[in-house]
Amino acid sequence: MYRGVRCGLSRGLARSLVLATILVGTSEASVRAQTEQSPAPTPNGPAPTPNGAAPPAAAPPGYEPPPQGYPPPGYYPPPGYPPPGYYPPAYPPPGYAAQRAYAPPPRPARRFFQLIPYIGGHSFQGDGGAILGPGLHVGGMMGARVGDYVSINGELTIDILNASHLPQRGLYDSYSEEQATIGLSPLVAFPIADKVELALGPKLAFWGADYFQDSTARGNGDGTYSGYDLGANGAVFAQVGRKLWVGGLASFDVKTYGKSCFRPIAGIESCTSTKLPSSDKVVGLAAVLLFSP
Repeated sequence: MYRGVRCGLSRGLARSLVLATILVGTSEASVRAQTEQSPAPTPNGPAPTPNGAAPPAAAPPGYEPPPQGYPPPGYYPPPGYPPPGYYPPAYPPPGYAAQRAYAPPPRPARRFFQLIPYIGGHSFQGDGGAILGPGLHVGGMMGARVGDYVSINGELTIDILNASHLPQRGLYDSYSEEQATIGLSPLVAFPIADKVELALGPKLAFWGADYFQDSTARGNGDGTYSGYDLGANGAVFAQVGRKLWVGGLASFDVKTYGKSCFRPIAGIESCTSTKLPSSDKVVGLAAVLLFSP
C-alpha cells in the first residue's frame, strides 16, 4: 500500500513538472514575439508601424532628416542624385550644356562716350594739288553713341599745307598756310569680325585758313580763306583692350570757297567773294585710336 501511494505521487509530480515547462516556454515565445513587433521607443512615445513590418534601421549619429517634401513618400533617389529643382554647378539641368554650346556670343558692353584722335597726312587733288605737296593731317572726333551702332560726333581737323610746288618769283619768295575744319561727323558702325568694326559716315563742316606770303610778285602780307566743307569718313577699328580700339581713318573733303581777305604789310585789309577758286578736293589718311570709357 505504501509503495502504491509513492508511485502515484511520483507520477503526479512528473506531470506537474512537464506542464510547468510547457507553460514557461509558451510565455517566453509570446514575450519574444511582442518584443519583436513593438517599435523602438522615441522621445514622443513609440512610433506606430504596420503589423508585421520590420522596425526601421537605427539612424547613424549626426543624421538629420531631409527637408520637408524630399524625398516623396515611398521614393528614395539613387545616391548622388540632386534634389528636385536644384542644380549645383556639378549638376546642370538637362539640355543646358547643349544650349550653351549653340548660344550666340555675348554682345559687347554698350559704349556711350567716345574720343577718336588721329594723325596722318593729306593730299590736295585738282588745281590745288598742282602747287601743294602732301602735308600734315591731324585732328579728332568726340561724341556719343546712339544705340549700338550709330554715333554723333563733332570733328576738328588741322591741315598744314605744304607749298612745295609754288613757283618761286624771288630769292625770298615764301608761302605758308594752315587750315582748320570743324563740323559734324556722324558714324554708323558695322561689326565685320570678332572685335572688329567698320564705320562710315558723312561730314558737314565749316573751314577756314590763315596764310602768310612774302613775294615780290604776289605781295607781302597775310590773309584768310573760308568756306564750307562737304565730305565723308571711313574707318576700321580693332579692339585691343577693354576700352581701347586702334585702326585707320580715310577721309575725302570737297572744300568750297566763300570768302577771301588779304591785308598787306602796313596796309588795309580787303575782302572779296568773287574770282575765287571753285573748290579744293582733299584726301586724308590717318592712324586712329578710339577711347570708350
